[in-house]
Amino acid sequence: MNCFPSSSNTATTGSCIVVGGGMSGVMVANYLQKSGCQVTIVDRQNYLDWSPASARSLVSPDDIEKKDFTMPLDKIAEHLAAEFVHSAVSQVGEKSVTLENGKVLEADCVVVSIGGQYASGALWKATPELTTKEKRIEAFRAEKKHLESAHSVVIAGAGLAGAEVAGEIKSAFSAKTVVLVGTLLASSTDVGREKVKKALLGLGVILKDGRVEGEPVNGKVTTTKGETIDADIVYNAAGFVFAGSKLLNQSLQANVTKRGQLLCRPTLQLNGCDTVFATGDIVKVPEGKFADTKGLMHGDETAKVVAKNVLNFLAGDNLDEFKWSDKPLNSPSFTALGPGLAVGDMGMPKFLSGFEDWMCLKLKADDFFTSMKAKGFGKGKTW
Repeated sequence: MNCFPSSSNTATTGSCIVVGGGMSGVMVANYLQKSGCQVTIVDRQNYLDWSPASARSLVSPDDIEKKDFTMPLDKIAEHLAAEFVHSAVSQVGEKSVTLENGKVLEADCVVVSIGGQYASGALWKATPELTTKEKRIEAFRAEKKHLESAHSVVIAGAGLAGAEVAGEIKSAFSAKTVVLVGTLLASSTDVGREKVKKALLGLGVILKDGRVEGEPVNGKVTTTKGETIDADIVYNAAGFVFAGSKLLNQSLQANVTKRGQLLCRPTLQLNGCDTVFATGDIVKVPEGKFADTKGLMHGDETAKVVAKNVLNFLAGDNLDEFKWSDKPLNSPSFTALGPGLAVGDMGMPKFLSGFEDWMCLKLKADDFFTSMKAKGFGKGKTW
């Protein structure tokens, strides 16, 4: 996990607060670690939540610590020569961050890297009250017990998260009826979508079109297609929302969309503020442009540009622009449907399909890339 290539700014004086200690925020700190910039990471959680592994965490909560799905943020920050503040943020200003206890932190720049949440409060992203790794793990243990008592499970939303939740549940509990409702992998390639569809059907997952309307009533839900489906549990894997409007102070509200995302210039600075930058999914993708559908990849790519631009801004140099894509970025993609079943779509010829799946099985399906990333976050050194 190396910093971006050195530039004339390798010894920049200044300070930066990173709001959000997820993958994108941690990567900003990583890219700044040798620059001389004083970095503070602020997060309500004391752990880096490895959300790509959430579906696995539901069915195998004992693997969470074993596989490093909740890495210690204080120790990561120590490794990256950054300060860690374990607190929720109540407000972000042009050069300040106000904590929930009223304390104000000041810096030359602020980076907003908070990602998003499921409006339903689904566990695929850590919800606000899960402030410690112990609470996060206990939430998965409790939900697994709930799941074990169910006979029929409906997953509402058939994007990558929904497909992986359906696959993980059916792989772990083959006798349960699992129904996935929605347009399957709408952002994937046709080849990738058909491969995942075949794998899900092979597991016995039932695929339905439409959307789920409301919560179960008398053990049943209805879809917008008029179908009634047995459902002891409905897991929502759609309806992503962002907290930009709650986070930014009044002077910055013009930079927030109705959905809560942030409006940024190509430099990933807010439209109306030079000192506040944003990374990852909270950045509104410009009309006619596309972001990488792999959240970790998009977060890392935006983090590189933001970190470099923070240094350039502090040094008074010209800023770089983030290169949005003119076409969908949906390949390569990996879909893990259980510890022994994975689907890869790397754009290779059809006769190499088996190799793509094998690569996905080896790289993602076991630990969701944490063995590749944890060492760069300080594993074996500070934790």
